[in-house]
Amino acid sequence: MQEEALMAILEVADEGVLVFDRDGRCRVVGRRIGELFGVEPAALVGHPQDYVVARLAQACDEPDTLRDMAYAAGGAVQQVTELELQRPSPRIVRFATTPIQGGAGLLGWVGVVRDLTRERSAERRSQQLLTRLEQVTATDALTQLPNRRRFLEELEREHGRAARAWDSYALLRIDVDNMGQLNTQLGQARGDELLEELARRLRAGRREYDLLARFLDDELIVLLPGADAHAAQVVADRMSRAVSKEPFELDAARNVTVCIGAAVWIPPSAESGPDVIERAGVALVRARVRGVDQIEIDVPPSKSAPPKHA
Repeated sequence: MQEEALMAILEVADEGVLVFDRDGRCRVVGRRIGELFGVEPAALVGHPQDYVVARLAQACDEPDTLRDMAYAAGGAVQQVTELELQRPSPRIVRFATTPIQGGAGLLGWVGVVRDLTRERSAERRSQQLLTRLEQVTATDALTQLPNRRRFLEELEREHGRAARAWDSYALLRIDVDNMGQLNTQLGQARGDELLEELARRLRAGRREYDLLARFLDDELIVLLPGADAHAAQVVADRMSRAVSKEPFELDAARNVTVCIGAAVWIPPSAESGPDVIERAGVALVRARVRGVDQIEIDVPPSKSAPPKHA
């Protein structure tokens, strides 16, 4: 009765299910596995793991990924990965394996496959819509800051003004330390909340006439009109403190820090605005090499930089 009930559930479940015993022999294959991988479920039951995995891997864009997951499934730790299937139709699936533990130790493992194709398609459409909106507006939808397009327009204006007035200006490129790790631990939604709060704190640290914008993914950028190396250092220090002075309330109180790379443009110079952006990016890389919560100021070779923030 229990076996019949299990098979009835697998017939209607949206997820595909595989069950292997401690000897690595396939005991159960759900209907959905057959649909996703283009195989006959009954033809896999009773066969050893190598055979079953080889049959399923024929549908994968990268067969070795599935093989590696299956061989690791015999351990005591859950494994999760995404696979791209090409046959019988292109799909994106999530493959998770979970060990079956009993009084005698490891009894086998269960593999659960979930079709993510619709979710990924919806995410792509949403991102495409957001990109189109930002192309016709001047504001980043998440942070409500000026977006990259608006920033580049303002930088071009400031570069022209500074050249005509024989004045300097500076750029700050700001990136959260260990942002990739934070996104992995907290999830994308919490990562977005962090960026929103980061934007709010950085607004408080800028001068009234400075332009703060979202530039690349998790990176923000600031245009400092009329600033020299000293002013760039003062503003960068103030923004760094504005971020780190209080913990961020996410899943728990977390201390968040940023690295900042700055570049100063001083006339006469043949550099363009994009050249200064690139120089600030190199300074950001140098700051990151030194560690977290670092500031690096890049000025033309004829000028000396102020003491660096540690």
